[in-house]
Amino acid sequence: MELEKVLTHRVSTRKYNDRMPDDSAIQKILDAALLAPIVHFHKLHLSVVTNKDAMNLAEDAADEIFARPDAAIKMPRPYLYNAPVWIILSGVKYDESTNSQAKLMNNNLFWNVGSIIENMELQATELGLASCGINTTVVAMANRPDVKKAVGIPEGYDALASVIIGYPDSPLPERKVKPEFIPVSYVK
Repeated sequence: MELEKVLTHRVSTRKYNDRMPDDSAIQKILDAALLAPIVHFHKLHLSVVTNKDAMNLAEDAADEIFARPDAAIKMPRPYLYNAPVWIILSGVKYDESTNSQAKLMNNNLFWNVGSIIENMELQATELGLASCGINTTVVAMANRPDVKKAVGIPEGYDALASVIIGYPDSPLPERKVKPEFIPVSYVK
């Protein structure tokens, strides 16, 4: 698939069928993550979760935040949209209270995270798979060491971002460029 076609067909998909991507496709998506621009002094880790019990535990944790009657933001379950593959990017954040450069390093860390997630989403699209960046379950496991352990996040690491992958319930639509989403200024 040409890059322009990949870009116009990469959409956040929230309906998946039960078909599991094969190991080769998952490996290509992980390889794409490793091809993102990465600053090598960051400690990062990828967890590939296909275990439904682990996914359900993460969704239970998300319910504690987003399904409460007093929740500021209410989100419906399933948070992982029944996708068969959930890839979590975790890392070690720098302590801003003890390191004068930590804020700068954390800002750089999150730039790296965005590049890694987008590379995985683009590769998934190239392979005919759908994807969606997921934040609800990432937020929910911040204070849940049991969930972090169940989904393979190493001790001392925090979930930073995640993406779900699978075969879409229906074909991926072609998107059009919408310049109204982000105004552009030119300085020449």
